Amino acid sequence: MDDPIQNKKILTYDDVVIFGQGDSTEKLVDVKSYDDTIVTEYLKEDMLEITGETILVRDSLARKLAVVNGYLSNLGLLLKVVYGYRHPDVQKRYFDKRQAVLANENPGMSKDELDRLTHNFVAVPDVAGHPVGGAVDLTIIDKDGNEIDMGTQIADYADPQLIQTWDRRLTKEQRANRSLLHDAMLSEGFAPFYGEWWHFSYGDREWAAFYNKKALYGAVQVSIL
Repeated sequence: MDDPIQNKKILTYDDVVIFGQGDSTEKLVDVKSYDDTIVTEYLKEDMLEITGETILVRDSLARKLAVVNGYLSNLGLLLKVVYGYRHPDVQKRYFDKRQAVLANENPGMSKDELDRLTHNFVAVPDVAGHPVGGAVDLTIIDKDGNEIDMGTQIADYADPQLIQTWDRRLTKEQRANRSLLHDAMLSEGFAPFYGEWWHFSYGDREWAAFYNKKALYGAVQVSIL
C-alpha cells in the first residue's frame, strides 16, 4: 500500500534497511534554484570545502521546496534551510566517531547491534538521506528573519525527547509551529523523521519506508571545490 505510517513512530534502522537504494541520475541543484526567497545558511561547516555556501539537493526537492515556500510566503513566512546534501565521506566520519564512543560504552556488543544503536544518533551511511541529496534540515522564519518558536533550535540535542516532533511538553504555540512545518512538507510528499522535528526527506530510503515505496536516489559523490 502507499499510505504513510500513521502512528508517528520514529523509524529505526531495521525499518529502513529493507528498502533498497534508488538509481535515479537526477542532478543536484542549489536549493534556491526555483525560489530565491528561500533563506539558506549552513548550520555546520563540514560541507563548505565541497560546496561553498551553496546548499545542494536533488532537483525534485528544490522544486517541491519552492512550492512549500510559496505557501508559507502567503502567511508572511519563509523556509530557512540549514543543510541538504552531505558528502558520503562526511557522513561516514560522523557515524564512525559516534560508533567508537558507543562501542567503548558497550563492550562486547556485536557490529550489527552497534550499527543499530549508532543509527539512533547518526544514520548508518548506507541508508542515510543526506548523502543521496534527498534530505533537508530546515525551519520557518518570519518576515524579519527570526526563526519561529519550535521549542528547540535545530540540532540542539541537549534534550533528546524535546526534539521529537510531538513531544508532550511543547507549548500550544510550539506544537502549532511544528505542525505548520510538518503539514506543509507532507503536502508536497516529503517524509518526516519524527526523531528530529527539522529533518525531512524525499526519495531516500527513509522516505521509501515511510510511504512504503521504492527509493529514488542513491549516494552521490561530489568533488571538492
